Amino acid sequence: SLLVTSLVILAPILYGVSVYNQLPARMVTHWGFNDQPNGWMARPMVVFGLPILMLLIHLVAVGATYHASAKGHSAPRMQRVVAWIFPVITIVAYTITIRNGLGESVDIRLWTVIMVAGILIFIGNYLPTVPPESVNKGVFHLGKANTQSDLRSTGYCLVLFGVLTLLSLFFPPIVTVIVLVLFILSLLVLMMISYHKAAN
Repeated sequence: SLLVTSLVILAPILYGVSVYNQLPARMVTHWGFNDQPNGWMARPMVVFGLPILMLLIHLVAVGATYHASAKGHSAPRMQRVVAWIFPVITIVAYTITIRNGLGESVDIRLWTVIMVAGILIFIGNYLPTVPPESVNKGVFHLGKANTQSDLRSTGYCLVLFGVLTLLSLFFPPIVTVIVLVLFILSLLVLMMISYHKAAN
């Protein structure tokens, strides 16, 4: 699984190399919510650097799940979700970046929102299957009696805001921003509730 997902992350480099000479020396790598460019990188860093960076992040994320599994806190479904998050992000983000560099019209907001919403929904769907023992108590300070309910509540929150994020596509970009801000605030509220439970 690790080998396959790693190869998937690196595979888009072939696309970048095939059109390398057609790409500008400096390429847009970040856009605002109004689809206006606000970040650039040199062509080699985009074509080769971005997939390699994503691969390193992927290895750390998957390594963390393997470490938890080795400790006896296996969560197979969530491990599969985590294993495919960064391959999907890489393919979508890399394709968008290269196509934009080629001068093609790309709806950045559409693809970004679909990707973010999909990730939230998938993680939220499988989060309740994670064993309570695998939760990092050093970060969340969740007691054994309420950890599973906290994971379930967080999962519902992720799915709900994943759906709301998708629906925001039918409204002006500011609505997407509001939905994501509310999502972050909701996670903070859930974390505060967890702290309160643990304290009692």
